[in-house]
Amino acid sequence: MTSLNSRGGLVVLLTALMFCTGNLVAQEGSDISVSNTSVPGMERTTNYKNIKVGGEGAASSITPAATGRNYPASGDLFIGVGDRLHVTVFETPEFDQDARVDPDGTIDVAGIGAVPATNRRPRDVAADIQQALKNGGIMLDPRVTVEITDYISHGVSIEGEVRTPGIYPIVGPRRLSDLLTASGGPTELSDGNAEVRHALGGVTERILLRKDAENCTVVPGDIITLDRAPLVYILGNVRRAGGFPLARRTTLSEGLALAQGFSASAKDKRAYLFRDKGDGEREVVEVNLHDILRGKRPDMDMRANDVLFVPNSSLADVAKAAATALPGLGVAEIYTHP
Repeated sequence: MTSLNSRGGLVVLLTALMFCTGNLVAQEGSDISVSNTSVPGMERTTNYKNIKVGGEGAASSITPAATGRNYPASGDLFIGVGDRLHVTVFETPEFDQDARVDPDGTIDVAGIGAVPATNRRPRDVAADIQQALKNGGIMLDPRVTVEITDYISHGVSIEGEVRTPGIYPIVGPRRLSDLLTASGGPTELSDGNAEVRHALGGVTERILLRKDAENCTVVPGDIITLDRAPLVYILGNVRRAGGFPLARRTTLSEGLALAQGFSASAKDKRAYLFRDKGDGEREVVEVNLHDILRGKRPDMDMRANDVLFVPNSSLADVAKAAATALPGLGVAEIYTHP
């Protein structure tokens, strides 16, 4: 019975030693631990020594040419103002603390004071805290780790015609398509183009989403703006008068279909197309929609800011049509679906 207890105690002791050794190795090898995020498509990286270069990793090699912050080639993240850090002192939990990086770029560490943090790697800040604890005679052989738990400064801004605009945290370079997925994608008013303004030098890149989103790389500090499609207006005696996004080539007959056709009193043989000349003036083109719909006359492409007005029999002249149609642009309803 005594021999069995001794063996059991030995097993428990060996297990405890293995557990402590494992914890020690993990802390020595992991200076950065990225907190999980609820943003779709944003993955989790837990060990700075195993950050992938290229491929599908959440944090790969970051090129300084694409961002205003000098990220090291190894992919280690730099701390920014507003980031929240967690400081851990091994086997001394009373020294563990959370600290937000102040606007002056420092964090306040208990027993030490202000420690510079911005534009530095967490392991470098940890080394400074470790040395200060030793030099101050507070600890003989401290082992300190610092991790970023809230990436305020590591975000990409998405604005314009996107379903959920905002700032999305990322921990390294990401494809533009990943950020579009996280933000819900373009709205119906998007024209399919985007402007990507990189943090370094304000360099701007124009992107065609359906073609380039998979190959465009964005990093923290970049700003993505999805362009809004220009509008065309179809007013007067149609079933669904209003403005419609000109996201692709649209002819007069297709525009009329968006407006769900004529109302009963429409004068389809003498409609008016008011076209913006670009100098604040509009030219007027008289169109015979009756013949166009029957293939007797060639159809016309609509252009940005065109106004197609379908009158009734009492508005047969252009002056009356203009007086009726153009003031209505300010109150026209905008439709996003046919």
